[in-house]
Amino acid sequence: MAPRPGLRSCGPAEDRRMVQVNEVIDGQYRILRRIGEGGHGTVYEAEDLDIGAPVAVKFLRPEVADEPEFATRLRREARAMGALSGTSAVQIFALNRSKAGQMYLVMELLRGKDFEHFLVDHERDIGRLSRSRLFELLSPIVDTLDVAHQRGIVHRDIKPANIFVLDSTARGPVRLLDFGLVKVLAVSTPLTQDGLVVGSPSYIAPEGWQGRPDRVTPAADVYALGAVIFRALAGRVPFPAETLIDVVKMSTRGERPSLHALRPDLPIAIDAWVERALAIEPERRFPTVRELWLPLVGMLGRGGAG
Repeated sequence: MAPRPGLRSCGPAEDRRMVQVNEVIDGQYRILRRIGEGGHGTVYEAEDLDIGAPVAVKFLRPEVADEPEFATRLRREARAMGALSGTSAVQIFALNRSKAGQMYLVMELLRGKDFEHFLVDHERDIGRLSRSRLFELLSPIVDTLDVAHQRGIVHRDIKPANIFVLDSTARGPVRLLDFGLVKVLAVSTPLTQDGLVVGSPSYIAPEGWQGRPDRVTPAADVYALGAVIFRALAGRVPFPAETLIDVVKMSTRGERPSLHALRPDLPIAIDAWVERALAIEPERRFPTVRELWLPLVGMLGRGGAG
């Protein structure tokens, strides 16, 4: 999309449309370019004209902007990020509604690439991710999820694409992204309807395929983080399959994969760790992300270069 000359402000007559490059929102945020898009929201790079700083601004897509559920999701996402201030969750600056009626989040702007692209590039150019690099990148994510679960927040969409590896490590090496599917355990009214499955197939816990949001607990994040670790170490997801139904069958009924077979350089005990991390029944998994992580670090060793 080519930039329009000059600056322009958004007015009520332009309600419920796509944000435009060079548009100025509420006299403060000048939209520079679109940098990301999901099912319900679009993220733009913008400049905060008050302080001259770069920020990211997330808007609900016009087709869902009038639906109360998605406005509630955006508020819940903002509250989750606010509750996790000081962790490696992406930092939120504001939740506003523009004069045109558009709800939007203002967040820190990140430079780098998501963990999925990072792994693909690393595997192509260097080889498998080293143990020490794995610990460096995922330890802050473990810390963040640990705090989230203690505060009654379940992310529900842990996957490499929602872990962002930063170019600059001045404020830590990674950020945890996208709390749009977050579940707040203290809230009695779920936003996800029965029968609806949310998340990314290769990282959805077996109970997630049941379409019962009331059964989704922090154990789902434990499973997903285990699957992310498996992907990083093995170079493939735990249950690779050509069709979605095969993924469901393998993850809900199949044998747990052998990581040692894929990585003979890893201790054979890693397979027992996988069995528990990716256990079909939530009660058989590690109770917390911390208890998932510490045995792995102990087994592989912080100083391991391989």
